[in-house]
Amino acid sequence: MATLVLTNGDTAADLLTEAGKKAVIEPWRDCLHLGPVPLTNSDKGLRDIRANFLSDAFEGDEGDILAGMAARDGLIELHEKFDQIELWFEHDLYDQLQLIQILDMLTNAGRKKHVSLIQASVYLGMQSPETILDLAHESVDVDEDMFSDAQRVWRAFRADAPVEFAGCLADGFPKLPYLNKAISRMLEELPRSDGLNRTERQMLFCISRGINRPGPLFARTMAMEEAAFWGDTGFFTILAHLAGCPAPLVEGLSEPFAAGLLQDDDRRKAFITGEIDLTDVGLAVLRGEKDHTGLNPVDRWIGGTHVTNNNLWRWDSETAKLTAP
Repeated sequence: MATLVLTNGDTAADLLTEAGKKAVIEPWRDCLHLGPVPLTNSDKGLRDIRANFLSDAFEGDEGDILAGMAARDGLIELHEKFDQIELWFEHDLYDQLQLIQILDMLTNAGRKKHVSLIQASVYLGMQSPETILDLAHESVDVDEDMFSDAQRVWRAFRADAPVEFAGCLADGFPKLPYLNKAISRMLEELPRSDGLNRTERQMLFCISRGINRPGPLFARTMAMEEAAFWGDTGFFTILAHLAGCPAPLVEGLSEPFAAGLLQDDDRRKAFITGEIDLTDVGLAVLRGEKDHTGLNPVDRWIGGTHVTNNNLWRWDSETAKLTAP
């Protein structure tokens, strides 16, 4: 029986291979919580946008990224070659966005039969070849409700305003039990009244408590997440923005961050071990005395919503309230 496995990245794919999983195993290499994910007329249109973003953000070759995505999507287009499709994903935001994209693509391809989901409450990459296949006992067949729910949330995520995406929180999605928390966590990347999103606020809070080196700051900030999803490149890019904006909130970075410095041992060490601190502005923003977005430019994406100073959507997680520009 021919089986296709789609999973969250190379580490999980390698573990499944080493464990002896008999299947075509394809990692889904995209961090959809970062950068633009707008509605497009075709999967190719989205691939072009994502490949361009990822090549800039991670300093990769755009042609290679695009080719990898086309090959990945081609496996779904050729789904009839596979008797069974298995989706191996975990509980965090990174994986849940990948999962709903794949379920949407399978729906559009006409594949709803013999699709199963291994939805782990643990991190796949932290398993071993001896333990990862044990997670197969969590396998469930993907049914019509799951396909429909995934399509709805995926489309809402890609809209040019987050209204429908926030509205999805009311549904709960019992058959996709981690999806609601993922939606909520994505919305928390919108600024609150102080102009900070949750990740930025956690960074500033930790620095104010004496976690004053970027390496330990990454670890400590991730420990504040119910389900950690940030990679180091995305995290340090945000930190560098807080340090490099016109009214800096953070000071002391060894250099402006670029993904390539992580490949250089000396630069990487200097960056992650250098001493940083809050500026007076950063301290005032953390205290709620100033609005970060009133002092500095905003340019970030929440799926298909381009959040800027002129399109400043805000989210208050305590009241679950979305505020329009």
